[in-house]
Amino acid sequence: MQKQIGKVKLDDTFYTGSDFYTDGSIEDDLLDSVKEGRQDEVLAAGSQWPVLYHLSDIRENLLEWYPFSRDASVLEIGSGCGALTGLLSRKVKEVTCIELSEKRSMINAYRNRECGNVKIIIGNFQNIEPALKEQYDYITLIGVWEYAGLYVDGENPYLEMLEIAKKHLKKDGKIIIAIENKMGIKYWNGAPEDHTNLFYEGLNDYINSKTVRTFSKQEMEKLLKDASVSQYTFYYPMPDYKLPEVIYTDSFLPDPGKERNYGKEYDSCRIYNFNDAIVSDQICADHMFTYFANSFLVVTGDEERIKFGKYNRCRKEEFRIKTELFDQNGCTCIKKAALTGRAKEHVLHLKENERKWKGSLPNLRYVEGYLENDGYITPYIRGTDLETLFYEYRNRADLFTEKFRYYVGTYLKADEETLIPFAVSDEFRKVFGDRYPSNQKSLKYTNVDLTFSNLKLTPDNELYSFDYEWVFDFLIPYEFVIWYSANQLYEKYRAYLKNRISKEEFLTEVGITKENIPIYENMDWKFGRYVSGKNRENNYLFNYRKNAVIQNIKFT
Repeated sequence: MQKQIGKVKLDDTFYTGSDFYTDGSIEDDLLDSVKEGRQDEVLAAGSQWPVLYHLSDIRENLLEWYPFSRDASVLEIGSGCGALTGLLSRKVKEVTCIELSEKRSMINAYRNRECGNVKIIIGNFQNIEPALKEQYDYITLIGVWEYAGLYVDGENPYLEMLEIAKKHLKKDGKIIIAIENKMGIKYWNGAPEDHTNLFYEGLNDYINSKTVRTFSKQEMEKLLKDASVSQYTFYYPMPDYKLPEVIYTDSFLPDPGKERNYGKEYDSCRIYNFNDAIVSDQICADHMFTYFANSFLVVTGDEERIKFGKYNRCRKEEFRIKTELFDQNGCTCIKKAALTGRAKEHVLHLKENERKWKGSLPNLRYVEGYLENDGYITPYIRGTDLETLFYEYRNRADLFTEKFRYYVGTYLKADEETLIPFAVSDEFRKVFGDRYPSNQKSLKYTNVDLTFSNLKLTPDNELYSFDYEWVFDFLIPYEFVIWYSANQLYEKYRAYLKNRISKEEFLTEVGITKENIPIYENMDWKFGRYVSGKNRENNYLFNYRKNAVIQNIKFT
């Protein structure tokens, strides 16, 4: 039977009358919230994993960057509550969803009711598939392939699922797969398997499970080969494909010090066996990240489209942007672009911020960018960012401190003639609050985010500043900028340093006035609130994360 919710068409011809896959009664609450248009309110106030998983727009980070053909058709197998359906409908001409659950299909239809290019077929894929007459440009298996043993009969349902999907692809069509890596580092470190909730189940090759399975990268590659898929690209969403913050590729993988996203759990307890930060640094240093990444995103029949992507969605709407690294006209470029209409002004200001900041520190080099199609593009500087460089000094507090002083003194020292006595202003109070130090000096324009991750050292020892997002034209104590860089760097390597030198000792040894440290901490707290719209420790992600119980912390 055909029916319609808003502009979305639903077909329940193949529906058996029962929802065998469900998160329970909470789906009734989700349905009510999307009917009434309250999903953002429910998400912000909630603390249960199904609410976060089904409603958060962080889900869209997985494919927001992908350059779908505008006139294309997509078959979304296992569309769930529509977390990606709306995104797909904005990017392509036609979206056909297949979903086993009527309740989830209703949630999808109501939340995307204005999407006139969406059709939802309710029922088991195996029953619906023979009736599919159309061929598609893209077929998505997002969190679906691992369940092939439940709804595809056969000796190897995972291989057969790929072969069935291939039958419904147009020539040069692509299958898009997102799935957990059974060898993901979070499972080694005591996170329960996502589907069975059993500890170490994937690592033990699912000896207790018969109907669900994820794969290592090598196992996936073999299945793709067995399905006669010769061309494919792996992407590595972190912390996983469900709530990705960054997307890595084989041509741009994290260096030591970069990846700290292994430890987030929202739906269950976990057992920590080791320090995530230290082990992940070693994995990156040993070039083993692709084996231990928590999730995979695979696109068949495709070449790498970006090298790296990063999303800042947990901010005020006017500051939500994405950063992409890609090749263009023979050069590697970085592009910052808005994720919301209100954030476009923030991106357009980046060129003006560059103009203001350029030349503020005489020994620093400055990347020059340009505006194009509402994005700000700069060349990618080849070299090593200072944050990664400090991995070498992680076990030597004396060298760590000495090298920090060296780079600040050599490259970040302000010319005394350009410094102005700091005076508080209304603009300062709006961003940094009412607490501020006395007897400090400021630059005319200040780049607050002068962290070592935003400073690139070239082979000829030139240091480049390349991020101008937080350049302000009111007076800010320059000592705060150095504190901010030192504090960020110490926190990144805290696991190594904390038993060798305290943070306060490090900060004072690199020249921060001891009495000003709590003032700068408060300024940082206020700045975070200015960017995110609320205390960073009380944003809605924290409300969900705090429900996950941590057990048996075995490291110090």
